[in-house]
Amino acid sequence: MVEIVDGLKAKLVEIDTQIELLRRQIGDLDDQRAAFVKVIRVYEPEFTSGNAAPRRPRSAPRRTASSRVTELLKGKNNRHVVLDILRRSDRPTSSAEIARQFATDIELGEEAERLETALASRFSATLDGLQKQGLVKHAGTVDGRRHLWEISR
Repeated sequence: MVEIVDGLKAKLVEIDTQIELLRRQIGDLDDQRAAFVKVIRVYEPEFTSGNAAPRRPRSAPRRTASSRVTELLKGKNNRHVVLDILRRSDRPTSSAEIARQFATDIELGEEAERLETALASRFSATLDGLQKQGLVKHAGTVDGRRHLWEISR
């Protein structure tokens, strides 16, 4: 028990030492900053430290395919979507075909091609889960590597 407390005390001393070192570094940086501001004001009297960095216009955040897929599937049950598409299909179907059918069902239009891979990936994960539950099964492959899926009967 004494060893644990001694170890904790040693760690506390170590942390206090680091804090003091960081405080000194912050003080040094504050001094450097003040010197820079003083020199800049010689050349530009209206300068304030608030306008130190040139402003860049903000661009709208770029939406990734994955985030867009998440948005499209929000409020939907992926399992039900996949099972519904497989039920309507008259033959074994790949996850890419499921993605294309989903895009058609929700009328994605031009955006469908950009999102197909992300949709197929999401539906592939759903299919793996459905297979573990015995609801779907492999029914061969396309080009020797991509699985075809069908409802387990």
